[in-house]
Amino acid sequence: MTVRANRTRIATAAIAATVGLSGCSVGLQDLPLGAGGRNAFDVTAELVTADGLVSGADVRHGQQIVGRVTDMRLEERHAEITMTIADGTDLPANTTLNVELPSALGTPFVRLSEPEEPEGRLTEGSHLDLSDTGVGPQIESTLAALGNILGGSGVSQLQSVMSSLNTAFENRSDKVGDLIDTLNRLLARSSKYTDDFNAAMAEAADVSELLVAQQQTVDDFLGQVPQAVNVLAAQRDQIAKLMSQTTRLTTNVAAITRGRQETLNHLVGDAEQMVKSLSAFNTEVGSTLDNMNAFMKNFDRAIRGDYLVFDGSLDIPGGIDKILTGGLLLAGGPLPTPDDLRNVLSGGLANTKPKKTTPTKTTTPTPSPPAGAPR
Repeated sequence: MTVRANRTRIATAAIAATVGLSGCSVGLQDLPLGAGGRNAFDVTAELVTADGLVSGADVRHGQQIVGRVTDMRLEERHAEITMTIADGTDLPANTTLNVELPSALGTPFVRLSEPEEPEGRLTEGSHLDLSDTGVGPQIESTLAALGNILGGSGVSQLQSVMSSLNTAFENRSDKVGDLIDTLNRLLARSSKYTDDFNAAMAEAADVSELLVAQQQTVDDFLGQVPQAVNVLAAQRDQIAKLMSQTTRLTTNVAAITRGRQETLNHLVGDAEQMVKSLSAFNTEVGSTLDNMNAFMKNFDRAIRGDYLVFDGSLDIPGGIDKILTGGLLLAGGPLPTPDDLRNVLSGGLANTKPKKTTPTKTTTPTPSPPAGAPR
């Protein structure tokens, strides 16, 4: 009886020692909770940082724990975790992941959220990229930001702003009220031009798009600008000389035209008459060419055999004289003196004065002498 009791005590001690030794390598985070076992699948995810996240952390979907973090490792410049998700968890393949804190002293956990446009299904071996994951605010960063604010990086500036506002508004409440009323009226008037503002912004956007589309052209132009500036700089003396000559020319033209306004006005009228005369001349030349074309067509029709002998002449000087002077030059008549431009263009016929007609004198015929009278 005593031997059996001793054996029982030894077995109990051995079991206790085994459990104690195994407890050194097994923690509570390794115990299965909500997922694990055979009915689960593994999903990997990339994180910018895994600070504070431990192996065995909860994986939640909504308020439900659907798995645990089973592995963590460093891949190049980011962390990568492996999550074991309970089988039957229906999540899309483009699920988003975020590391959150339940409280200030809580353990970080992983939250899985469905996107607005779900695609596919999360299955064994699925992988979430950095673009689909994020890390929420941490206690260390929050306390550091608060320390910066309380350390004078923001409070002193805020105090200066408040002091300046108090100084500006002191004993000026009426002016501040008028300023607010003016701003209200300005906003009320500007609301009437909302469509114009929107149209202007749309046009500005179109211009921006056009500039973006022509970015290469703009870059090429800007690249050529320094060369153009260098060329102008090299021609600086010539440009200065040209400007000086232009100034002298302007002075001379002003001296010439000073006191001759009436003459210049007549010159403009004469120029108008010249343009009209040239236009009429152009019309006559056009009709002459049309007649020549008709003549050539009829001339072709007149050829009945293999050839046609034609003896003719084209009097070009006579035609020009007929158009410009009315035929006075070749007729041998004296040309009128061109008193003005109009008289020249019309061949001296515009201001031709009618010739004075002298009355013919009637002479009484003398009687013939009688026959036999001396002559």
